[in-house]
Amino acid sequence: MNQDTVNRAGEKVLGIIGIVFNILVMALIGVVMAGYSTMPEMQQFMEDEILADPTITNPEDVQVMLDMMSSGFNVMGWVMIALLGLSTILAIVAVANLRKKGNASAAGVFFIIGGLFAGLLSLTSILFYIAAIMCFVRKPGRQNNQKLRDDDFKYQEDQYRSKEDSLTSDPTTRTENDTPYRPL
Repeated sequence: MNQDTVNRAGEKVLGIIGIVFNILVMALIGVVMAGYSTMPEMQQFMEDEILADPTITNPEDVQVMLDMMSSGFNVMGWVMIALLGLSTILAIVAVANLRKKGNASAAGVFFIIGGLFAGLLSLTSILFYIAAIMCFVRKPGRQNNQKLRDDDFKYQEDQYRSKEDSLTSDPTTRTENDTPYRPL
């Protein structure tokens, strides 16, 4: 290949920071879910707030609402943990793809999908989106001109000419007296 390698340290760092944030948020959600289910004070507070509503008069309705909120909170927490776990796995795959030469586009796709699973506008997803954009935009640069000429068939050595002759006698190279301002 006639391309230099690009240092993908920025993408790796953003991916690792996003993975750490995902793990922290998953732990926080797990702690909040465990705390909500084991704290009777929280359930009592919710019951008092619902009973303070003048439109609710039946105590059985209050209990049904509390049970629905508790089960809904529990299910929603597990769904969020599962989505963040999937996002973390995709980000790990993306960072692993960055180690391989030429897989930056695949890593960018994994970062975008991981960002979608982490939430559309969360801090983690923004980090993943930035890493994905960097994967797509940063391209390896070309090597110097001499190495490009070495790969060109026109400049190859053969039995009739050497490489030095082809560089100096090439009609496309410029000589000292060559000027665009020639007399007509």
